[in-house]
Amino acid sequence: MSEKLYDAKDVIRCCYKLSDTDIDCLFKLIELNKPVTSDELSQMMKVSKTTVENSLKKLIDSGLVIRSKSEDKKIGRPKYYYSIVENIINKIREDLLNCSKKMQLSL
Repeated sequence: MSEKLYDAKDVIRCCYKLSDTDIDCLFKLIELNKPVTSDELSQMMKVSKTTVENSLKKLIDSGLVIRSKSEDKKIGRPKYYYSIVENIINKIREDLLNCSKKMQLSL
């Protein structure tokens, strides 16, 4: 993962209104750079599946993560995979610039 991105962790947390767990999920997805299920992510991070799913929902709402349905034709509940959006570094950079502008306007 980009060291600059890691250094911007607090700024990212502030501008997207994310918790530490949300940030950890995001950075783990960036590090993995492949689609994973919430089960897999919770095992890797050693936190509950519910905690991971709550963070993933916030990341999806923030436009940083996408959820895709498994193509398996199984009976029962579908399996969902989570991955980072394309060009995430550019998206974060643009969002942080917009956040900064909003902060300047409010001062």
